[in-house]
Amino acid sequence: PELPQGKNPWLVKAPPPPSDIRKIPHTFSLSLVSGRRADAVRMSALNTGSVGTRGETVSSLKSYHAKLKLDAPVFVIRHSSAGVVLFGTGLSTDPARRPESVLDMLQQRPFSFKQKRGQDVVTQLAQQGIGVSDVRWVVLSSLEPEQAGFIDAFPEATVVIAEREWDWRKGKHPPGPLAPERFEDRLKLRLVDLANSPSFGPFENGLDLFSDGSLVLVNLPGRTPGTLGLWVNLDDGPVFLTGSAAYELDNYLDLALPVKGRFEDLQEYWRTLHMIRAAMKGVPRLTVVPGNSLAPLRLSGRKDIPITSKK
Repeated sequence: PELPQGKNPWLVKAPPPPSDIRKIPHTFSLSLVSGRRADAVRMSALNTGSVGTRGETVSSLKSYHAKLKLDAPVFVIRHSSAGVVLFGTGLSTDPARRPESVLDMLQQRPFSFKQKRGQDVVTQLAQQGIGVSDVRWVVLSSLEPEQAGFIDAFPEATVVIAEREWDWRKGKHPPGPLAPERFEDRLKLRLVDLANSPSFGPFENGLDLFSDGSLVLVNLPGRTPGTLGLWVNLDDGPVFLTGSAAYELDNYLDLALPVKGRFEDLQEYWRTLHMIRAAMKGVPRLTVVPGNSLAPLRLSGRKDIPITSKK
């Protein structure tokens, strides 16, 4: 549908900047190096499809008439002792798990999902010699279609997701295609509650997943109540994966908000974007990768993080 004449009623006015974002200790960057006890941590990225939308839907800096083609990435982490870890599972091959909402279309915030044959995460991992039974851990930022479409594809893996996210999705009516009730009995589920976890850099809560300083889960509420990010201390420097907390670079670099309906809590989401930006500005060599764009990774010059394409 075309946007009616006048200002888009679904645009969001930004709140005042939060004044209590944690300052990053001057020893923080050094502690990332000295505190990591894993022998080796490497990562690659692959794209499992595309998400089409209007520019203004995900960033107030973009025009409504701009047509965006967002990514649906999965990050493959090879940990020397924990094995293969996935951050996200990407789009499913089942179109019913990537629904296009009529309500979203009417409210000027359309999303459409596309996936080429063989672009799903299982097929692409197999091309790298990684079978479904080789994946030991799956970390989900949220239960959005492009983040968790293949949630049940790795039966040997421990699936990590925020308890707050899981419970919130359970309470939704009618239940969506990725409703927890559909999968709860078929997953090796590990629900995490970061509420009492210590601070991590500018973030209020961080949980060291393997207790070795390599992968740190970070609480990023706002877009959904239980959104998780993942801080990865790679051999050649840290990477922060925002997952569902940011669609693309504008959200945290320029604090550009998406339209109404694309996040759950404005105040929490606004704080989350400020914390991500603080991390990016305060930690040398940190590469921040949003949940729906691999462009910052391509532009970063990080040769240690290859992006693989469907063959």
